[in-house]
Amino acid sequence: MNETIAQQYREALARYLNAHVVEEVFAFMDAHCVNLHITRDRKSKLGDYRWPQRGGTRHTISINGSLNPYMFLMVLLHEQAHLLTYEQHRTDVSPHGHEWQDNYRNLLWHYAEGGHFPPESLAALQRYTKQIPLYGPAGKEFEAILHRYDPGYQEEQHLTLNDLPIGSTFRLQNKPDMLFQSIEKRRTRYRCIELHSQTAYLVAGNAPVLPQED
Repeated sequence: MNETIAQQYREALARYLNAHVVEEVFAFMDAHCVNLHITRDRKSKLGDYRWPQRGGTRHTISINGSLNPYMFLMVLLHEQAHLLTYEQHRTDVSPHGHEWQDNYRNLLWHYAEGGHFPPESLAALQRYTKQIPLYGPAGKEFEAILHRYDPGYQEEQHLTLNDLPIGSTFRLQNKPDMLFQSIEKRRTRYRCIELHSQTAYLVAGNAPVLPQED
């Protein structure tokens, strides 16, 4: 890559990443021949990886351009792990199998130890990377902390049931007409009572909630 194109690539990365991580990300992209595409917001996915096609040599990674710098980095590392897994195993392993998990775990901690994720996210990252449970509570907890850096973030809008003490009254963001009270925690879910009907429900701990005053 000539220096003019390299500088343009760095400047593009700097629009979506924190400045102190740009050079390291660029070095990876350059070394592994990656075409990076920034896309509009996609509801179905945050990023995507495609291996070289029809005898080509360049990998393709796409990332939603609406993500804050920490979320952008997390999604980028997810896709970089796919790239590394493809280089190591081609298509002989599961897309999110142990090989990918090992690569993703190593990338996350490499960048975390370099100071590229918020300090308050590291405990959640530790829980997440024990098994990398896709879409599980630990992964959602880590993402929720990174979302605090979204433009216009408001704390109340991003609270989950895990953030509230037992006995709190709340409404689910996707069911605001129902009023609940938490009774006890059962692993990753809470037994709750819907106060108007007195019906018992099990509610996931990572469910977005709107706390209510007593």
